[in-house]
Amino acid sequence: MTRRMTFWFDAAACSGCKACQVACKDRHGLEVGRSWRRVSEVTGGGWAREGAAWRHDVFAYHLSISCNHCERPVCLEGCPAQAIVRRDDGVVLINEEHCLGCGYCGWSCPYSAPQYRADVGVMSKCSFCVEDLDAGLEPACVAACPVRALGAGDPEELVRLHGSGEATHLPPLPPAELTEPALQMIPHADHGRSDEPDTEVSPRPPRGLREWSLVVFTVLSQMSAGVALVAGALRWWARGLATRPEPPLLAADLDRLALPAVAGLMALAMVVSLLHLGRPRNVLRAMLNLRQSWLSREILLAGLLCGAALIGWWFGGVLVWLSVPTAILYLGGMMRVYMVRTVPAWHTLMTPLNFTATAVVLGGLLVNAGLWTVVDRLDFVVTDPVVTALSLGMILLQFGVWVFLRFWLGRRLVAQARRRGVLLPTVTRVGAILGALSGLALALLVASVVGMLGGLSPLVFAWLALVLAVGAEVGERQAYYSAYERMGV
Repeated sequence: MTRRMTFWFDAAACSGCKACQVACKDRHGLEVGRSWRRVSEVTGGGWAREGAAWRHDVFAYHLSISCNHCERPVCLEGCPAQAIVRRDDGVVLINEEHCLGCGYCGWSCPYSAPQYRADVGVMSKCSFCVEDLDAGLEPACVAACPVRALGAGDPEELVRLHGSGEATHLPPLPPAELTEPALQMIPHADHGRSDEPDTEVSPRPPRGLREWSLVVFTVLSQMSAGVALVAGALRWWARGLATRPEPPLLAADLDRLALPAVAGLMALAMVVSLLHLGRPRNVLRAMLNLRQSWLSREILLAGLLCGAALIGWWFGGVLVWLSVPTAILYLGGMMRVYMVRTVPAWHTLMTPLNFTATAVVLGGLLVNAGLWTVVDRLDFVVTDPVVTALSLGMILLQFGVWVFLRFWLGRRLVAQARRRGVLLPTVTRVGAILGALSGLALALLVASVVGMLGGLSPLVFAWLALVLAVGAEVGERQAYYSAYERMGV
């Protein structure tokens, strides 16, 4: 059986001198801010009064953690470009020539192993010093440790030398079953207290993300899917209008507007997403890991939705329905991208509810604005009962979902971010104001549809509600990214 290279760490012996961290940076020429091995200090406890005296139960110890070359590497599973590979001896490596620089591996790794290399726009991480390993030498971090708190080698040999490792699943380390790390560990005496509320880990894992290009990408692409779904529902409903001599909204009229909007929004979203990549020239590799990566699958489904909309628009007939199942699949794929098992803030029911509600609200508002544009252009009267019923039905549905999105999901996202000590960006606070204004615009739209506002056209309020809602969703989506906090150190 091929041996699996494993790290061994004695937390009870580690002095926190950071010789291992310095040796790693020196061995691989890492610039300031990029560390493949990091020494974290775990502290906790406090003082308690006992009569006239004070007693403390303060504790402190250190953890030296790098990539643990896991049996179930979440970084390798998620990498869309197959830039992360695993050798026969278990060592997990990044091929920088194939890397997109998307950072998805860094989001998901509970050990903060992948680090962004800004000078060339790719990810990098601990390589187990494979050049030294193949030459029969120890990794630089192991060789530099003055108290021999670090070791590396065959797991059975490490057990023979040091005894069975344990406690790799106790906080602040993530549960071992998440990735099955190649790490044997002798715990510190106070390791079991690391989940106490006042425990601090320094340096702390990343909290919150500022991903402007992905904020825009997710909002636009979900709007695209929402337009496909709402237009499909209206297309089915519009079949009943065939008996009317002059139906105000034929299915063909709807498809001429909706399907190009689906394709255009998705194409624009995909172009914007390129701004997120550190190395855009490798973008053609983004679908190479369809077998494992939901990110690869999301990209494929985005292209399929764009293509399905264009095919339905160009050829018509039964092909106009292609965009509906494709939109459902796309939303499902995007949900799976963000529901990473190592990110508790996203790995919840909140993610699919959030994404679905955004699609319904924004897609519905855009279709509704298109409806009133058609009505205005064809000079239909506002009192037409079919137009009124159709628009009111859509508006009330959107208003209900909007209330759910803004007042339940939005409040939960803000609460999560604040609970994790993340400072919410200004755009999120502005988005909350825009959300309230979009609700007011929806109410005015209802009033204008039923004729309560005299001669004021619903067209103005339809587009105003859409624009305000898009601004509100951008702010809400930034709150979603700000709520990010993955497990681990």
